[in-house]
Amino acid sequence: MKIPKNLALLLVSTSAIATNSVPAKAIQYKGASVYKATENGITTVYFDGTAGNHIAVDLGNVTRTLSKVASACGEVKISVPKGNSSFTGLKVDGTAIDYSALPVNTLPTCKNGALSQARTANFKTAKGQVVIVGKTPNASVSVVLPGDKRKNITINSCGIGVLRGVKGSTLPAAFSANGTNYTLASLPDAGHGPVCKKAANGTYSAYTPSGWPN
Repeated sequence: MKIPKNLALLLVSTSAIATNSVPAKAIQYKGASVYKATENGITTVYFDGTAGNHIAVDLGNVTRTLSKVASACGEVKISVPKGNSSFTGLKVDGTAIDYSALPVNTLPTCKNGALSQARTANFKTAKGQVVIVGKTPNASVSVVLPGDKRKNITINSCGIGVLRGVKGSTLPAAFSANGTNYTLASLPDAGHGPVCKKAANGTYSAYTPSGWPN
């Protein structure tokens, strides 16, 4: 099958040269309905299914590395992560923060580079928010924050569902999808994943890498 020039360029740029096109339907790899593709060190999980259906994925406790900016007064506010109200594993600029040891205090306003009430030590608010003080005003601060993560994946028009790591994190070693447990290590590795494209007439086709078995 001859691939349109613009599509060929797209597929080459992603290092997945797809020469096989199939009608929009469930796409399996070597008979597996759940498989992975690892490209440039990043792993993506693919599910086959019926277009429009949903897959409930529980990634468990996922560690995320975020970049937050300190205010003009040098404080950083960190909201309670879902599924980790005790902030287990919290680190700020590489320093572990013991949530249980933080005193409860109110959050003063910041005006003209100064807090309305002095705060010399980190604290937590009555709502559970962690506040880190003494940082360089308007500077970036690294925050490592584990938390429970669930995703609802929609199967696309080619019958493909795609699971990638959330921003600032990679996929965990184990996860569940619609109640079934999986491990990344045990999933077949397709090398490159399928690509779903919409034609000018409104129909969808899935393009699979040429190295895939027929």
